[in-house]
Amino acid sequence: MDLSLIRFEPINRQALNALELWEDPYFSWHEVIAWKAREPRSLDFSIWFDGLLCGLCFANPNNSRRRLRIVRLEGRPGGTHPLKNRIGVLAMIIIEYFAQFIGCDVIEIQEPLSGAISVYQTLGFSFDIEGRLVKTLENPVL
Repeated sequence: MDLSLIRFEPINRQALNALELWEDPYFSWHEVIAWKAREPRSLDFSIWFDGLLCGLCFANPNNSRRRLRIVRLEGRPGGTHPLKNRIGVLAMIIIEYFAQFIGCDVIEIQEPLSGAISVYQTLGFSFDIEGRLVKTLENPVL
């Protein structure tokens, strides 16, 4: 695989147009544009392989900025694509750096889908005593 073909871009009109080619996405991503305007400290990105949209992510910190919530994370559904089963790992690279950059020490999955919990657990997430699916950032990556 030519890793130089992987790129990260903001969720923009190009990403939303490419989303129209997805087979039955779970989330509605068009509202992210409005969220970005209301949440200036939010993180949004699309994951591309060459000209193919393979994943999308939106996250934002809580008011104290100690916790970054992943609101939505989705890989391209249906069939296969060059980054299949790698979207979570690629997304976490960006998410962890961003969280530490803004001073968060916990990443939380907001309302995790039951079918995705095991995937998040392989990425280092676990349930805390309050039942939230979280990952504590103990060793800064910066």
